Amino acid sequence: MKTSKKMLSLLLIAAMLVSVLCMGVSATEDYDPVSISEGEPVTISWSGTTGTVVSVDGSSYIPQEFILWAQIDYTVEVNGTAISPNREPGEDDTAAPYTITTNATNNTVIVASNGTTTYTVTCPHYTAAATGVNPVDVNGYLPVGQFARWNSFGWGTLYTDSTNVSSSSNDVKFKTGYVSTGVSLGMAGGYVQFDMGNNRIQNNANNKYGIDFIVYGNAFVGNPEAAGVQVSNDGVNWYTLAGSRHYMSDTKWNQNISYVRLNAANETLNSAFTAAGIYVSTNFVAPSSDNASDVNAAIGAASWTGVPQLTGNTYPKTYNTDSPAAAAWWPEWENDSNGKAENYKNVWNINDTVNGVSWLRSGSAEVVTYTGVTTVEDDMVVLNKGATAAPSQAQMTDVYQWGYADVRTNGSQYGTIVNNPYAAAPSTQTGGDGFDLSWAVKADGTPIALSSVRYVRVYSAVLFSAGVFGETSAEVCGLYVANAESSSVGTTASPTVKLNGTTLDLTGRAATQIDDNVVYVNQRLAVGNTITVEAASGALVFINGEAATSYTVTTTAKPVQIVVQNGDAEPYIVVLK
Repeated sequence: MKTSKKMLSLLLIAAMLVSVLCMGVSATEDYDPVSISEGEPVTISWSGTTGTVVSVDGSSYIPQEFILWAQIDYTVEVNGTAISPNREPGEDDTAAPYTITTNATNNTVIVASNGTTTYTVTCPHYTAAATGVNPVDVNGYLPVGQFARWNSFGWGTLYTDSTNVSSSSNDVKFKTGYVSTGVSLGMAGGYVQFDMGNNRIQNNANNKYGIDFIVYGNAFVGNPEAAGVQVSNDGVNWYTLAGSRHYMSDTKWNQNISYVRLNAANETLNSAFTAAGIYVSTNFVAPSSDNASDVNAAIGAASWTGVPQLTGNTYPKTYNTDSPAAAAWWPEWENDSNGKAENYKNVWNINDTVNGVSWLRSGSAEVVTYTGVTTVEDDMVVLNKGATAAPSQAQMTDVYQWGYADVRTNGSQYGTIVNNPYAAAPSTQTGGDGFDLSWAVKADGTPIALSSVRYVRVYSAVLFSAGVFGETSAEVCGLYVANAESSSVGTTASPTVKLNGTTLDLTGRAATQIDDNVVYVNQRLAVGNTITVEAASGALVFINGEAATSYTVTTTAKPVQIVVQNGDAEPYIVVLK
């Protein structure tokens, strides 16, 4: 979704009202009489049939545009002028979307009526975008990994004086731009969460290739350490920016990943614990009470392993989970065993603004849990399958085409969109890793339109140990809102998509136009179905992250994503489910 265009047209889900009713992606779902789309930075506060548009994060922020949904028997007026829906409702539709453009200085009054009932909604004037291009704050930071422990390098610290203690003489990193020593995110789930305030990241039609912001790590060719990215407007409801590997069969969605630290072997907690170290679980269930006995029981009930790694000297190497990570890699609440102050208690959840992370400390062993984590395979694991020789450095980098941080080298043009993320060979490109809000998807992989976002969480998306080199741990050195062009870069033309030789109607009843460049098609697929894509000459075409124009369905557990991109234009995205 791009802010200079009709925004959020035909969303999957409507409504974040005070009465919060969830909407489905189907056109046959029921809608509230008047509502605002899920994921948007605003909702409606109702008193009977009179409402006021308010920010979902409790601030005064109002966007320049948003999508209002009204049932199809209602007419909609804005400041006394009737407006038309963004598309004509289909025969099964119960509601239609309307683009509401807010005023720069005065309230906007919206009236929806079916002749019997009238809803009146007042929207304050929009909030002018701040001029800053960097985060205004950091909400939290918590790694589990080799650089979590105290070290002289500063990769495990959030403040500019290389500590985790706020003072009058320092500040959190990233607020003024790129920092050469940023933060290391540790193993899968470890995160840094940015708050853009009113420096909101806009889904901007003037951004080359659709790229809306850029994350800079410390990558070099042959050393990608993929980080996933989630975005939110309220800090509670998060959406994943689906990268090139998101729909691949080896990618795991929406996991809860827990780590336990044992300073000594303690088989009384769990028989898997045979040595000191850090173990990992994806089925640990936090108890309702955090007293020691309940925490210990929960630890005992979960399945724990060491951190996955490859072993052996010849390819393909053996994949195993035999060895725990070093206990010294644990983030210390206060001081480590040498008396060094790590003080992660100060930064892991600043002002209780981080949702979905827990740190249990009352049991015989501490447990850190990250929820809603999507993981991808380490590049070495991907390339090891069937390999007979060590992969090249270029091959390792190129495993992650787009949608992951700490993959491409930085260069020095911070904030400038240098490379096309869809172009071949990421290993040859500099300029950091760009992200497009049009990649946003819900937990089930269906797309959602976002006009802007306030919060960005960058987290390690790989669970893998590289032996003596430590765990695969993404690093973050900066986040910048992308520098836009002076005018719209345009949208890539819609492709022709065929299922078993029959052209799919991307505008028909089964299709939901999420945005001007994103469409969701509720299409029954079966294993063995063939999907083909025809696009304009010169266009780059990807199906489930692979550069291809034909794809055979191997599983119906996940949707099929088609991305087509041409020239400088933003991509056209089709998701089939």
